Amino acid sequence: MTTKKTKDNNDLQLFHEEMQDVRPLINDRVTHAPKKKPLNKRPSAESAQAVSENIFSTSNVTDCDVILRFERPGLQKPLLKTFRQGKMPIEASLDLHGYTSEQARTAMIEFMRLVQREQLRVVCIVHGKGFGSNSKQPVIKPLINKWLQELNEVLAFSSAQPKDGGTGAVYVLLRKDK
Repeated sequence: MTTKKTKDNNDLQLFHEEMQDVRPLINDRVTHAPKKKPLNKRPSAESAQAVSENIFSTSNVTDCDVILRFERPGLQKPLLKTFRQGKMPIEASLDLHGYTSEQARTAMIEFMRLVQREQLRVVCIVHGKGFGSNSKQPVIKPLINKWLQELNEVLAFSSAQPKDGGTGAVYVLLRKDK
């Protein structure tokens, strides 16, 4: 009769005998897990330059349509449709209600720097409809329309859905940083 200890020793000895000629495989392929983008990444020199103090001027602003819409050429139609319908998650928002044009300019510069640093894709800017202004006409809305078109990082913008502010707000689609 063999005991369990003898059987275990025999198995181990047989295993070692069978493995004596085995050599480890050499594999020159390395698989890396995809890296997550850090949230505190510094903006590139190009994007930092884009949102400089001089980018947003308050001069030469013309009236704009009630519904704002802007698209750079080459964007996919299904993406734009989803974007305009407000079906893409809003990652940050800026509310400019009650701001003067200079206050709005300063807030936009800070907000766009933050958005670029955090590499956000979709943001919402609430500019209001202008009912609270002295002239009862929009003041910030035409500025936003002009400023967003000046930024290369902005791929598209569109007046928001009623649930997000309607014609008193815009969704902004931003370029992905590579």
